[in-house]
Amino acid sequence: MTCKTAKGFRRLAANSARLIRLALLGSLLLAGPSPALAANLFNVAQVHVDVTANDAVVAREKGMAEAETKAFGTLLARLVPLSMQSTLPAFSHREIEGLVAGVAIHSEKTSHRRYVGVLDVRFYPGAVRQFLSRRSIPYVESQASPISILPVMLEVGGIAEDVGDKWHAAWARLDLKNGVAPATLVVPRDDIDAPTVRSLIAGDTDAYASLRSVYGYGGLVVAVGEVADGLFQIRLVGADAAGDVNVTATSSLDRRGPRTTWDRAAQMGLRTLERRWQQRLDPGFDETAPAPFRRGSLYPGEVVAPQQDALGRVSALIEFPSVRDWQQIRFGLQRVEDLRGFEVVSRSARAAEVVFDFNGSADQLQALLAQNGIALYQRDGALVIRASVP
Repeated sequence: MTCKTAKGFRRLAANSARLIRLALLGSLLLAGPSPALAANLFNVAQVHVDVTANDAVVAREKGMAEAETKAFGTLLARLVPLSMQSTLPAFSHREIEGLVAGVAIHSEKTSHRRYVGVLDVRFYPGAVRQFLSRRSIPYVESQASPISILPVMLEVGGIAEDVGDKWHAAWARLDLKNGVAPATLVVPRDDIDAPTVRSLIAGDTDAYASLRSVYGYGGLVVAVGEVADGLFQIRLVGADAAGDVNVTATSSLDRRGPRTTWDRAAQMGLRTLERRWQQRLDPGFDETAPAPFRRGSLYPGEVVAPQQDALGRVSALIEFPSVRDWQQIRFGLQRVEDLRGFEVVSRSARAAEVVFDFNGSADQLQALLAQNGIALYQRDGALVIRASVP
């Protein structure tokens, strides 16, 4: 994360050292691989294009350009705070093509005038940061803690199995791993039934606890789809990184077929989860603005407006999967002029506890670190520092 709100950090100076020591001890005990960095925010997968032109060659070139432009729009929706997105200008392909690091093709079909493709677009993180900074566009590099999503389709009499598989497939066609609210799809077990799902929708905490124990103890959101009164209704129920989720939205049935309806509903559901997390990071977002979600309780009891208090003495945990990342972070910290008194308290193979002085706010620190390829965010009450992917 780069430019996060200060309110989650104000009370960390006094107690974060103890939390960091626990995290450092955990890093010594765990032998598993290090978690993926948040820099995959700059990868945009599953970009669909369908274009026509005078011939197949031009159509393919046009499709590639459209995929890159659409992917950049998705990237801006991830990075730019919600309160600023309405002010963004439209960028042409010529303006952003130099930011593209590569394109991977999932599938493509061509005819003499038409190109249909599904592509992944990867951007240069440093180039994108520079592009936005030069235009004074604020950005936030932050991914929520991963959750599980359980798509379930209800019908009269119970759980819809065949249609449920297609509802699950609609979610699988989304870019779930690279966004600000990364998720893993789980498949409904045979013993899940409609009464349990409806109890969950009604707010039964025991029903949710039972489901979560079956599908893992991380965040779990059940995406319930149902056709009712000629409309398609989607309910998101459970908990994500932003707190409790209980969202209902409806859309019309698409005349082109049920797959289009399900795809659109799944996209709306994922975007809702992403916006919930982005709202946590954007103190300027108007909570009275119409949006299909409600705020969770990631920081229970914090209802006051964020302050720009000076951090003072800071304790942080640096996580690094390699020596190269450790060196990158150390050099980056040294380049921040306002950061003083840097000390390494302890270090393991993949993590280090450090302390330093910083008289500015959390927002200022995060912005300065981002300019030097370093991400800063909060986890379980402690500050965590990681290297961004170059």
